[in-house]
Amino acid sequence: MGIYICPNCGAVVQQSDTNCMECGANIADAERELTHRAKQERGGGPMVGDVTAVQGAAAGMAEAGETSEKVRLKEFDKQLARKLARERAAVVVTVVIALIVGGVIFVLGLGALGKAGGMEALKALSYGELRDKGLGAFADQTFMATLMILLGLAGLLCAAGQIHRFVVGQKAIAQVKRGERPDVIGISPLTWYGLLIASFVCAPLGIILGIVFKFGQDEETRRLGGSMVTSAVIAVAVVAAHLIWNAVAGFATQAGATTNTPASAGK
Repeated sequence: MGIYICPNCGAVVQQSDTNCMECGANIADAERELTHRAKQERGGGPMVGDVTAVQGAAAGMAEAGETSEKVRLKEFDKQLARKLARERAAVVVTVVIALIVGGVIFVLGLGALGKAGGMEALKALSYGELRDKGLGAFADQTFMATLMILLGLAGLLCAAGQIHRFVVGQKAIAQVKRGERPDVIGISPLTWYGLLIASFVCAPLGIILGIVFKFGQDEETRRLGGSMVTSAVIAVAVVAAHLIWNAVAGFATQAGATTNTPASAGK
C-alpha cells in the first residue's frame, strides 16, 4: 500500500482523507495548487518523473493527453465516491433516527398544545408574561408545548436534509462511474436549519453537539459546530437577560415600597 503525503505540510495522510489532520488543508486543493505552481515554473509543460501521472496511466486511470492534474482530480473523485459509498449506511441510520425522534416529539408537542388550549392558548401567550415568569416559563404548558413542536420540527428538517444528502450522494457516485465530474457534496441547508433550531430550543444539546462538530475533519462541519454553539449561547443569554431583568425589577419594586413606608406611617 502506498504512502500519501499532504502537499501542504508533508504529513502522512490516508488515501481516503479529504483534509490533512495536521494542517487542516484540503488535500485536493493543495494538490491542484502544487501542480499549478510546478507547471508555471516549467513553462506549463508536463513534469519529468511525475510519479502520480505515470502510475495513473499505467493503472489505466489516465487517457492520452491527460495531465497529472487531471489524473489527480479523477483519483480524488474516485476517493469521494468511495467515501460517499461508505457513508450511505450512516446517512440512512440518521434519517431513521431523525424521523422517529423528530416525529414523536412533534406529535407530543401538538398533543400538549391541544391540552393547553390549542391555537387560542398560543395566541394568548404573552412575551411580557413569559419574561416576568423567568425560569417559571418552563413550567408553562403552552410554552413547553411550543418548544417541543419546534424541537420536533428541527428533527424533521434534519431528516429531510439527510435524505437530500443521500440522493445527491448517489447521483455523485453515478457521475464518477460515468467518468463525469461529480456535484459538490456538502451539508444540506435543511440540516443546518434543523440543527440551529434544535441548538436554540435545547441549548445543552446544541453546546454538546456543537463542540463535537468543532473537532470535525472538514471545514464545513467545523463551521456548523461553531454556529450551533453560537445559537445555544444566544438562547442561554436570552434566559439570563430575563433573569437579570426580573431581579432588577424586583429590587426596584422592593426599594420603592421601603421608601414609601415612612411617608405612609406619618400620615
